[in-house]
Amino acid sequence: MIIASAGHVDHGKTLLVHSLTGIETDRLEEEKSRGLTIDLGFAYLHRAGKTIGFVDVPGHTRFISNMLTGVSSIDFAMLVIAADDGPMPQTMEHLAILSIMGISQGCIALTKIDRVDENRLAEVKREIRILIDSSKLNDSPIFEVSSTTGQGIDALSAHLWQSSESLATKQSTGHFRLAIDRCFNIKGSGVVVTGSVFSGTVKVGDELHLHPGKKLVRVRSIHRQNEDSTQGFSGDRCAINISGDVNRDTVSRGNWLSSNVDLPLSDRIDISFRLLESETKPLKHLTPVHVHVAAQHVTGRLVLLESKTISPGQVSFVQLILSQAINLCYGDRIVIRDQAASRTLGGAQVIDPFAPPRGLKNRLAQLNALMATSIPKRLDRMLEAVDSQINVAEIKASFNLEELDTEAFGHISKAGILYSKHHVKNGKKETLDALRKWHRNFPSGKGPTQSQLRNLCQLPLALLEFILELLIREKAVKKTGNEFQALEYQNELPAVDKAFWLKVKPLLENELTKPPVLHELARSLNLPPTVLDKRLKGLIAFNLVIKPVKNRFFLPEGISRLKLIAISVSEDQEDNKFTVINFRDKSLLGRNLCIEILEYFDQIGFTLRQGDFRIIQDLNR
Repeated sequence: MIIASAGHVDHGKTLLVHSLTGIETDRLEEEKSRGLTIDLGFAYLHRAGKTIGFVDVPGHTRFISNMLTGVSSIDFAMLVIAADDGPMPQTMEHLAILSIMGISQGCIALTKIDRVDENRLAEVKREIRILIDSSKLNDSPIFEVSSTTGQGIDALSAHLWQSSESLATKQSTGHFRLAIDRCFNIKGSGVVVTGSVFSGTVKVGDELHLHPGKKLVRVRSIHRQNEDSTQGFSGDRCAINISGDVNRDTVSRGNWLSSNVDLPLSDRIDISFRLLESETKPLKHLTPVHVHVAAQHVTGRLVLLESKTISPGQVSFVQLILSQAINLCYGDRIVIRDQAASRTLGGAQVIDPFAPPRGLKNRLAQLNALMATSIPKRLDRMLEAVDSQINVAEIKASFNLEELDTEAFGHISKAGILYSKHHVKNGKKETLDALRKWHRNFPSGKGPTQSQLRNLCQLPLALLEFILELLIREKAVKKTGNEFQALEYQNELPAVDKAFWLKVKPLLENELTKPPVLHELARSLNLPPTVLDKRLKGLIAFNLVIKPVKNRFFLPEGISRLKLIAISVSEDQEDNKFTVINFRDKSLLGRNLCIEILEYFDQIGFTLRQGDFRIIQDLNR
């Protein structure tokens, strides 16, 4: 269990942690000389295989950023209030921050009781009860202690151990994420980073990525809860010795270590924001703010998505436009302070780290869908709210998932877009109905292009493309050139075209891979070239001929044979890359015709050109 000791400056937090653990958490000379905590201090207790870790956070207002870092991943709060002073400004701000961070388990340590009488003690306890009544710590017990005399220390310690036994273990699921709050060098070992583990697990020897920048590093050793360990888990405080192309100067507070190379990095974030009740006036659109997430601290502006202002105590969807991109995931807690960084305005939870620009249609419905309590519910509602499509890679990164089972929700396109089963089923029906209607209205054999089909069925372009991809795969639709046809539509050649085709086909069959050029074919049929070209183009819709080059028409089986030749040429090469010359030598065609054929193959996606070489890209094209 990790405990944060929070409270006003000089209320005895550091001395109390020392009384509980025997460890001095003030490390810096400046801290010792001034008698206040500037940076985070850490202390640990170990008993019967269990560990309690204490994070001693600064109480002085100037060091509030460090305090926010200290409470970013804790389990339990120990709010320290001196009996002589009672609740003070930083007491109230720290209590608000603890609530913002979602910390609902804790206790109150009423310190310096040796300095006051019973009447003052009773008065301060009443003030504390009033203070915490509307907070997440409203049921927390109050322990009267004196670090000077030792009074009450044993009772407080016993309560902390009892709380650690009943605390639910954090699940170590998802990608490993550690928020770096310190970095230093150890002679002979190299760079060591420390921080709180937000999710996942890490083992010695693991490869991780330093964000932002995605630098690859390797875990050399792990210090977990102040002890050597081979692993670290979600909820732990860890010091990790890393190796790689890093040094002390390339690592900063606010960086992350993660097993996910694609950890979200964004300067535009949608959040669920709550303005504190203590604020005296509404918050306006585009208010400049300071933003704290884990150990990260940047400035930004609040873009209101639901109304022109937010009233004290109100919860609203807001977009954060940040001064620089930061790493964060769905559910991360954010503390937002005013432009001068003098007071806390409120808190937020990350809803979408991949936020689109303001004004997107149905955006509020999408954000409401993302507020669902479980990932399956979020996906289900999101699919309805975003016209059926979700970017799977973004969702996995946003939710910090290593795997995502989407089979129960719908179908994934080659582009990695998840479409709901409901929308796919309806989209198929709508597309086939539109095709059949087209064929009834235009019985010439030609089908509509994709843009014409979209006008007929009014489906979003990305969804229509995926529906057509599925229907072609299921052999319900065929594609000829840029046109689509319902497969059950059996078009009949007009009698005059049948007679014409019977004359043309034998001439094209003589040399399947090198049919005569248009002018030669026209002479053989005693037709003007322009007339022949128009009549042959009419046969393309019936899938009888293909025109891959400027002045030749091929039978489909001729194109198939040329594809087989290209595959054979590719297989003959050591790296499967082949040139025009390689194809020419195998096909026995002229160089110019080979160039035209290969350019056609590039166009339809069968081959992919890479400089002077080509590779076979898709055998199904």
